[in-house]
Amino acid sequence: MRFIINLTCGLLLLISPGLSANTELQVQQKMQQLQSDIGSLQSWLNAAQNQASELQKQLRMHEQNISSLKKVIKKNQQGSKNSATHLAKLQQQASHFQDALAEQELQLSSQLKNQYQQGKNSAAHLLLSLDNPSTVARNMAYYQYLNQASAEQMAAYRQTLNSLALVQQEQADISLELQRSAQQLQVQNQSLKQAKAKLADNIKRLKNKQASKAQRLSIAKADQLQAQELLEQIQIAIAKANIKVADTPLINAKGRLPWPIKGKVLNRFGVSQASYPLSQQGWLIAAPEGSDVVAIHGGQVVFSDWLKGYGLVIIVDHGDSFLSLYGQNQALYLSVGDYAVAQQLIASSGKSGGNTEAALYFSLRQQGKPLNPKQWLQ
Repeated sequence: MRFIINLTCGLLLLISPGLSANTELQVQQKMQQLQSDIGSLQSWLNAAQNQASELQKQLRMHEQNISSLKKVIKKNQQGSKNSATHLAKLQQQASHFQDALAEQELQLSSQLKNQYQQGKNSAAHLLLSLDNPSTVARNMAYYQYLNQASAEQMAAYRQTLNSLALVQQEQADISLELQRSAQQLQVQNQSLKQAKAKLADNIKRLKNKQASKAQRLSIAKADQLQAQELLEQIQIAIAKANIKVADTPLINAKGRLPWPIKGKVLNRFGVSQASYPLSQQGWLIAAPEGSDVVAIHGGQVVFSDWLKGYGLVIIVDHGDSFLSLYGQNQALYLSVGDYAVAQQLIASSGKSGGNTEAALYFSLRQQGKPLNPKQWLQ
């Protein structure tokens, strides 16, 4: 707690004039200060969570490992998708060059036939055998034209051949890259499978140790208080930094905000439920594990890590003291300081935090006060 008090006092010293009065340098300095404050909060949180049981520490480690693997797999899959799209475009180019080569070969064949005919009557022979000067001039001009046209078409043919060779080489390189990516993906998926098996065993042991309902509720209450303290300090850091993070105010979109994920709401906002002790300050939205989680509005990521009870959590600052929190994820795709636009993919849903039901925990807050998502989402 002493750390929290000292941090709060330090934050009060930050200058927070309106964004319009800030120079670019001042904005950068404020951003660095905010990053530093969030980093300090993260260090405090890590220290607090290191006091948890050995099973909780293992849970955190396993779930963070799965998140990292999922992030790498997602990047690998996107890279393979981009490469496959590029390969298809290269195939179109190759077909175009092959068609051009066929056309140029026909033209060259015609030119060579003409040259063969002219070869029977060399330039010297034309000059000696024709008496009419105009006829001589016309035939000489045609003779030179054939030679020039043939040279130009041959040069164009060589250029097309070179272009086709380059495209085919790039196709070969990308095909090899796709093969390597497929092999890497296979290894990564195997690692993910092993990590999930370890996590399942860890959760089973954790549940056996926390068999008492009263014990589970007591732990959930402590987790909720710790999360609340973290959110309050994040809110203070954001307020003092005073950085514009959204192009349009979130309040202007009240009732029209997109859902972070599509699914059935498992709990009622503001009502404590034994099945979902942490969810009364938001919604628990059921969704298959690995479903896309999107930002409800533009903003800056101010937290992206594991939080006891809530699992893998990402928190987005939308300005004007509004925060949105997305918990219980399987993987997080953005880091602290990253900017997210509305409906951008930020995570994939899961059941992290030791939960057994695949769902997304979603909470919207203003000045630390939980808001009913029903009044804000469309």
